[in-house]
Amino acid sequence: MTDPHSSCTNRGQYPGADGDLAAGNMLKNFADWRFNRYLTMQLLPLFYLLLILGALAVIAGLVAIAFYFSPMVGLIAAGISPFVLLITIAVIRAALEYLIMAHRIMRIIERMDALPRQVADLSHRVDGITQHVDQLIHRVDDIHDALMHARPVLSALSLPRRVLERLSGQRR
Repeated sequence: MTDPHSSCTNRGQYPGADGDLAAGNMLKNFADWRFNRYLTMQLLPLFYLLLILGALAVIAGLVAIAFYFSPMVGLIAAGISPFVLLITIAVIRAALEYLIMAHRIMRIIERMDALPRQVADLSHRVDGITQHVDQLIHRVDDIHDALMHARPVLSALSLPRRVLERLSGQRR
């Protein structure tokens, strides 16, 4: 699929690109033992759901254990458990959002790593344009010099025409 020694920025793609969302690509990415591709963003909703279900199971288990010790402790645990679940879900959500932020920062860094190569390419192109502009300037200077040398000849050629125009204008 890809050269394991090439970086994602050299291929013009970044890990976790939209093309990776296809089922076939996702299966190939699961077998990527070098971790050249990120699956985190694709699997995040499933991971979030599994973490919430796991937290719910742990809290339900703790409430069941509390009822095993004493019905009074069980009722207290059952009363507190919704708040504990909400706090746990909030912590899970914050941790996953932090993970998303770190992922986005890594994408930006990967794009920034490609900037020196892109700037070098632009510098090369600007140098080529500068050479073309210099050639055009020399050609315009040559045309200007040629016209300046031909000016007396052109003025002399226009003298008979002006005389004829004046003569034809006086006859009318």
